[in-house]
Amino acid sequence: MTQSKQPKALVTFWGTRGSVPTPGSTTEKYGGNTSCVTLNYDNTDIILDAGTGVRALGLQLVAEREKEGAAKRDLDLNLLLSHTHWDHIQGLPFFRPAYLKGTKLTVYGSPKKEQFLQSILEGQMDVNYFPVDMNAFQADISIKEVKSNAITIGNIQVKLQEQIRHPGGSVRYRLKCGRKVVVYATDVELNTMFEADSPTKEDERLAAQYRRFVHNADLLIADGQYTTEQYEPKKHLKWGHTSIPLLVKVAYEEGVKQLAVFHHDPQNSDSLLDALWGEYAPEYGGMDPAMNVFWAREGMTLAV
Repeated sequence: MTQSKQPKALVTFWGTRGSVPTPGSTTEKYGGNTSCVTLNYDNTDIILDAGTGVRALGLQLVAEREKEGAAKRDLDLNLLLSHTHWDHIQGLPFFRPAYLKGTKLTVYGSPKKEQFLQSILEGQMDVNYFPVDMNAFQADISIKEVKSNAITIGNIQVKLQEQIRHPGGSVRYRLKCGRKVVVYATDVELNTMFEADSPTKEDERLAAQYRRFVHNADLLIADGQYTTEQYEPKKHLKWGHTSIPLLVKVAYEEGVKQLAVFHHDPQNSDSLLDALWGEYAPEYGGMDPAMNVFWAREGMTLAV
């Protein structure tokens, strides 16, 4: 008896930059849009964060729908927010499917906010900041503050965990697609728990928790904003982001198969990211077992 073929999980990067959009000649290759990634598996679409990269995603979704003509189907989309800092939500007002009737958009996020999630999203479309408010959205939008540590979306099992080593907090997601696992863990400062001068019990607990969450992931998309030189205590301590050498080391120790270094610093040019890729990829690709390390690039799609 032949086994049925498992569908592939397709991951696409629409925005890979951290903190602020960085258009220009020095960021053309890896992209200047802020955080947005999609995961498609078995007819289920999940969007991870709604930075400025979500605008191009929306335009493509609408174009594909219009091309289908009479056979077009309504869009059923799920948006998982890691947190509500500007670089992770600022594309939402420009997300064209949200303005179309027939679109269903479910937004998931953490309830651990000083304000409710809906209030935060509505606030960025206040008339003082944006010419239209959320009432202009014609889509069926529901906002869910997830209070459990596991949910199911279509045929994707999602585990989530709070990351407290980021100002205001952040959520990481572990998405199980059949036998494959994709982890999205941006905006966390691993250095404060793994490299503390005098680690506390809390540091050790958080480090162990992170290790368990990313363990054996087929693809880990993770915060690697700073080089060693950029991550100096006087400059970036407690800014909420991780140095690249530490990220790669921990990922390898936990048996990660592929590591996408993500949330690139606004200052880091294409040439610098090329150099980093050229430094780390051969080293970890030549180990036994090997780990594929690469720098996330706008427009990149891979099958997991």
